[in-house]
Amino acid sequence: MKRDYQDLVAPLDDVAAALDYRPPERVFPPLDDVGAMDAAQDLPAPMAPPVMSMDSFPPLVWDVVDAATRASEAHPVAVAVHFISLFCCAIGRNAFQHIGDATVHARPFFLVVGKSGKARKGTSEVTAREVARLADALLRKRNGSTDRLRIHDGGLSSGEGVAWAIRDPRAPDDNGKGADPGVRDKRLMVIESEFANLLAQTKREGNTLSAIVRNLFDGRTLEPMTKTNQVTASDPHVVVTGHITMHELREKSTENDAANGLLNRFLAVHVYRPKLVALPRKTDPAVMEALAARMADAIDFATRGDPHGRNTLEVSLSAAASECWCELYPEISRDREGVTGSLMARSEVYARILAMVFALLDRRSTIEPGDILMAAQWVDYWRQSIDYIWRAGDEADDLDDFTKAVLRKVMEHPGIKLADIQEHWKRKRTAEVNASLETLANLAPPLVEMRRDASGGGRPAHRYYPVGGQ
Repeated sequence: MKRDYQDLVAPLDDVAAALDYRPPERVFPPLDDVGAMDAAQDLPAPMAPPVMSMDSFPPLVWDVVDAATRASEAHPVAVAVHFISLFCCAIGRNAFQHIGDATVHARPFFLVVGKSGKARKGTSEVTAREVARLADALLRKRNGSTDRLRIHDGGLSSGEGVAWAIRDPRAPDDNGKGADPGVRDKRLMVIESEFANLLAQTKREGNTLSAIVRNLFDGRTLEPMTKTNQVTASDPHVVVTGHITMHELREKSTENDAANGLLNRFLAVHVYRPKLVALPRKTDPAVMEALAARMADAIDFATRGDPHGRNTLEVSLSAAASECWCELYPEISRDREGVTGSLMARSEVYARILAMVFALLDRRSTIEPGDILMAAQWVDYWRQSIDYIWRAGDEADDLDDFTKAVLRKVMEHPGIKLADIQEHWKRKRTAEVNASLETLANLAPPLVEMRRDASGGGRPAHRYYPVGGQ
């Protein structure tokens, strides 16, 4: 019997409730030393981690997720991300759809975000990679090919290095030297387990990695500008999936990363360890082989047996899907404020890419309303993830008790003057009050804001309000 989504994150067996792991239900732990405990209810309402609708996975993706999560601590969405990425890389630039005058391929970039070690980001890729490996071997045998899907396990440090991995052939110079056969297979799956390193590399002076990653998403020919060892990589099909913690993403990303189009090319999903499994079990080999055969069939459908083809299968919207898309388009493409808006600037494109992928996984070249609805749910999970990462995150959990006490005063008395906050501690902890207010105002997003009030004449008073307060 097919399990539902809650089964995927339920405990492995009906054991003691203590083994049933749950993500934190509070943004702030109880206040220990700052007064009555009932004051905690005045703090901002806690945010729950995002939840993916149980009907957001196509049948093949669902079955891979089911196999991967049945006896492991992997998060369903993280498993789905890795499987979808591997499938998209395997089909190359064959399948496409027209969006206006643009030709769009199945080349999503994902960012898996969760706490270090405890989110099981690495665990989530194991089953998907094994299914892809078996499918790749089956396709080589079926089509008499020697091609192997290449998976690069991270460590991207320069744009030139990426271009070299998928470089074009080069003829010898006049002296008969410098010939290079190049790399025929332009497909490359990059699983960047230390995405924070990639962000750090992009900030090095003269590093071209940011521009290269943006061009890879767009499928543009790579021609890094170097004086020596000039390399060209035409028609790249590189799929990137990054792993990063919430803290690293907030700390190392900048407004410029979103504004210049680097981070908004990545669909970010928040994941966590949904249950404890002390003794993970190996998936039945027969199940893995059956999933691999279905994946191979879907790849064969999309590529017609040639993963190196170019625009050989056009995917289009059915009449019903077009109507569904037009109905959902205002919500999918609406402008959003702040970091959410910056990072989701490509929500419409991603919805169409995912809808195409879901159709191809079902071996269809026509997108139906169900594909559009599933894609819209993924976009909504993206939005929930960004809101959670930046608003709930784990920074608030790390606030010291004194800062929580300052926050409580602001929550209890919106518009409270700085002097009144300081007076609460008899002006003996003025420096600490100022430091705590600065911390609360500089969180991403802030929990308090300061407004200057000149209504009383003279020097304006500094008044503090909870964000969202009146």
